[in-house]
Amino acid sequence: MTKKLLLLCTALSAFSLTNAQEFIFDNCTAYTIGNVGTAVTGLTAGQGGYYTLGGANSDYQIVADVPAQGNVIQITGSATATGNKFLFKDVATAWAARTAGNNVINIQFDMYTGGATTSKNNPRFYIYNSDGSTILGGFTYSLETKALTALAWYDPNNGVNPVDVYTFNLGAANAVVNLPASSWVKIGISYNTTTRQVIWKGPGFYVGTTGAVPATGTTAPSEIDFIQVAGATNAVSATCKYDNLLVRASATENLLGNAAFNSVEASFARVYPNPVVDFASINVVDTQINAITVTDINGRIVKTGNSNEILNSKIDLSDLTAGIYLMTIETDKGVSTEKIIKN
Repeated sequence: MTKKLLLLCTALSAFSLTNAQEFIFDNCTAYTIGNVGTAVTGLTAGQGGYYTLGGANSDYQIVADVPAQGNVIQITGSATATGNKFLFKDVATAWAARTAGNNVINIQFDMYTGGATTSKNNPRFYIYNSDGSTILGGFTYSLETKALTALAWYDPNNGVNPVDVYTFNLGAANAVVNLPASSWVKIGISYNTTTRQVIWKGPGFYVGTTGAVPATGTTAPSEIDFIQVAGATNAVSATCKYDNLLVRASATENLLGNAAFNSVEASFARVYPNPVVDFASINVVDTQINAITVTDINGRIVKTGNSNEILNSKIDLSDLTAGIYLMTIETDKGVSTEKIIKN
C-alpha cells in the first residue's frame, strides 16, 4: 500500500555517452549454466562477482532462456512465508574510482514478468547507501498481480510520518502499473548522489521524486541487490529472471539513453559475429538504426558508425585492439546496448 503519492518530475537531461562510465554490463553470455555460486553466506563471490545469501545454491541459477535473451539469471523464491533470497553485487569500489562530476548512478536491467501464479513472492531491487544502512531507491514487484511499484528513502515532511522507505505507484495520477504477463521488459532507476533525486523508468512510466538524507553514512552507493521476498501468507514457490544488467555513472540521468521504454521484447538488436575480427553486422527487428556508437570498458567512445555503415547495418571494427567493447544501437524503437568481443 502506498504511503505517499509519487511526485512527478520533469528531469529530462542531456544524454552524454562521452562522459558516462560503464561499471557493469552483464548479459550472462560467458557464464556457465548451473549455480551462480558455491556458498549462500553472502561472503564468497560466485560467477560474475555475484554474492548469494539465503536458501540453497540451487536457488540462484544461470539458465538458458529464449534465443533473444540467451543465458539469464534465475532466482527461486521460498515455498513458505519465510526465507528471503539475496543476490547482490558490490559497486563501492567502482563508484569511488568514477570520473569527477559523474554523480548519478544509472541502473537498468531486463526482468521476466512471469506467468500466472498464486505465489506471494515479491522480487525486489535495492540500491544501498555507503554503509548499507539505507535503501536509496529501488523497485518491488508482485508475481501474482504483476504490479510494479517504486520505493525510496523519503521524508514526507508532514509532521506525522517519519523518514522511512516509502513505496510509490508509477502510473499517471498515482495509478498502479501492471506489467504484461510472461514478458521480458526493461526497467531502470537512477539516483543522483548530490541532489538525492530518484528517477524510475519503464513501460508506461518515467517519474521521480527527491529522497531524504540517510541517517548514517553517505548517499554514495555501495551495493545493488536482487531479492526474492517471501510474502507473509506465501505457500507457493516462484522464480524471477533477470538479464542485461547495466550500471553506469554519469553527470545526468540517462536511463536507456533517455529514449522511450517499450513493453516489447527488451533485446531487439543482435550483433554478429560475436566475437568479431573485422566487420560486425547488426540485426534489428521492425525498426530502423539511427546511430551506432562503440565505447570501451571505461566509457570512452572509440568508434561511431558513419552514414553508410548505419544504412547497411554493418560497421568496420578492424582498427580496434582486441578486447571487450559496448555497442550502443539507437533505433526508432529505443536504444539497445550489446557487449561485443573484438579478436
